[in-house]
Amino acid sequence: MMERAPPRALMKLLFVCTGNVCRSLMAERLALDLARRRGLPLEARSCGVAAEGWYRVPAEAWAALKEAGVAESPHRARLAERALLAWADSVLVMTARQREVLRDQFPEHRAKIALLREAAGLSGEVADPIGKPLATFRSCRDSLQEALERLLPP
Repeated sequence: MMERAPPRALMKLLFVCTGNVCRSLMAERLALDLARRRGLPLEARSCGVAAEGWYRVPAEAWAALKEAGVAESPHRARLAERALLAWADSVLVMTARQREVLRDQFPEHRAKIALLREAAGLSGEVADPIGKPLATFRSCRDSLQEALERLLPP
């Protein structure tokens, strides 16, 4: 009789960028899609260090996600807050500046705040594509996808 592998523990990831309409949103949606395809128990959320609820997701962000097989769905930008960081197992930011802002604002969560690409064993930050052409959003998506594929177990 074959032994069953123990169930994997639920991972709760919080992705953070500036306005929560490009990088962190794309990371959240890509992570959920990858986890679904890999059969991983994952919850993902996103927020921004300077987000406002009226910010809108650029059409280019949705287009880049759609090309990766991720459908558009409702999203409302939200500001980073203590309860969101408390909820997360890991808080993954796009830039060193965002990491420092969060560590200053929420020192009790300092240990779980990391640069996304560094957490995945890669170098560099994820540049903000806002206001740039679709090609820049595609590059951003690919950078996020590369990190997530390394970060999430196969």
